[in-house]
Amino acid sequence: MMTVHALLSPIKLETFSEYYFLLKTEVPEESTAESIISQASLSADLPYFGSDPIIRQLRTDGLVIHDYRLQLWEDSVLKIAAMDDCVVMNFLFKAEKEDHVETNEISGCAYGRHNLQYSADFVEEYLLRRNCGYDSFCIFMSKDFYFRLIGKTNSLCNEFAQRVKGGISASLSPNYLPMNFEMDSIINKLRSCTRKGSFHRLCLEIKLQELLLLQFEQYHDMVEKSLPRQVLHEDDEKKIRIAQAILEECYNTPPTIRELARMVGVNEFKLKKGFKALVRCTIHDYVVKYRMEKANQMIRKQNMQMRDVAIELGYKNPSHFSAAFKKHFGFLPTGMIG
Repeated sequence: MMTVHALLSPIKLETFSEYYFLLKTEVPEESTAESIISQASLSADLPYFGSDPIIRQLRTDGLVIHDYRLQLWEDSVLKIAAMDDCVVMNFLFKAEKEDHVETNEISGCAYGRHNLQYSADFVEEYLLRRNCGYDSFCIFMSKDFYFRLIGKTNSLCNEFAQRVKGGISASLSPNYLPMNFEMDSIINKLRSCTRKGSFHRLCLEIKLQELLLLQFEQYHDMVEKSLPRQVLHEDDEKKIRIAQAILEECYNTPPTIRELARMVGVNEFKLKKGFKALVRCTIHDYVVKYRMEKANQMIRKQNMQMRDVAIELGYKNPSHFSAAFKKHFGFLPTGMIG
């Protein structure tokens, strides 16, 4: 059995000699496609909880998910623990003031931080400051459930997989990594999912696979960027950086590669090769990515209409913008509304 529980204790008690069980559950480690997902919510009536806390749990064979969105009126410590082997996807969202007791600082990160960990005895503690929100989404998977999601022969992050198979504690990254918009969006969809029965389970498994993909992809990119770059002459590197700045300045009407090469004073071949070596992507991919991040900011933070966003980004036809957005993020921009 895989046992997962969460304990809460006011700091003034100093120890967990007095604590409150928020959630506690046991599930079989072996997962089957037929097992049903059950949901439970804690009716938090402890005297130091703020208004309308959300403390929710989803569970099925081989899987437990804890969803916390709450505020406390007393400084407290939240202890989350899982007994027996489990793989943990931990997503800690941005909070006004939230400190991980051991290593993680959440504040100042656009969407929060995340990590993928494996342990035979997972325990983490979080300091919850008075009158400051706490928001996390923690996914516990048995080894059987995890390998059913990614496949036992999948080569993605092979070193992590081998440590899990061998029962050796491991983390995808030694430090928590910054979450991105796509992770934030997937978790919001999981939180708001209204499907039932087998449809709910299928949706859940697909979204967990997407989250794992994004975690692996981000870690792979981070490792790749840490590798030695192809050496460019100092003068050429300056010209490439100028070209990058021009693309960011003119993202809605970007110059052609030929025009850009003339603007910075290099030939097209050197521009394309040097840009990919320095920026780690092609010029076209960089423009698309920059435009889509701009679109994300405009829709989320400025509440702009889709048509206005498309025009601002340089798309003559809003449908072309929607198609580009879906290709980049996996869903239409209208999916961000609400």
